[in-house]
Amino acid sequence: MAIGAQNAPEGLLVAFFLINQRISKLKAFIIATLTGVFEIVTSLLGYLLTSVVKGLVPYGLSFAAGAMLFIIYKELIPESHGDGNERVSTYAFIMGLLLMVFIIDIF
Repeated sequence: MAIGAQNAPEGLLVAFFLINQRISKLKAFIIATLTGVFEIVTSLLGYLLTSVVKGLVPYGLSFAAGAMLFIIYKELIPESHGDGNERVSTYAFIMGLLLMVFIIDIF
């Protein structure tokens, strides 16, 4: 659920970036959709592999979490706080964090 909630705005931003690069709206939509399809295929592959290497799953999840935190703290937060958007991006970060905690609590 958390990954799905993250994929919608991610796809939207990919499409907006492509449109900003003067790519047609239809082509931008198709490319953004294909990035999501690729994630579905690889998640199914990961699900199948977990039955083979169950002992490595916690290490893989830890590595993935660490990689995402590195990207957030090294790239996303500094980039989002430029151009006078500090307050908005901080509130968006807090809301996203609370949403993930809420989703984890439900499931």
